[in-house]
Amino acid sequence: MNKLIGLAILGVSTAALAQSGAPPFEEVDSNGDGLISQEEASAVEGLDMATADTNQDGSLDRAEYEAATAEE
Repeated sequence: MNKLIGLAILGVSTAALAQSGAPPFEEVDSNGDGLISQEEASAVEGLDMATADTNQDGSLDRAEYEAATAEE
């Protein structure tokens, strides 16, 4: 049930990001370390770090970011 709720929230977040045209990964990864930190993610309107960080390591890799910002 929690996964279903998480997926629903991610879907809403993704729809909001797709409509707003989320910036490319490289632009959000301001320090160029290949990961998007919580601080960097906070600059992206509508990006929900809690649902986008699927492996729960505290940062987003390119695949997680692109999945969270992909158009549906």
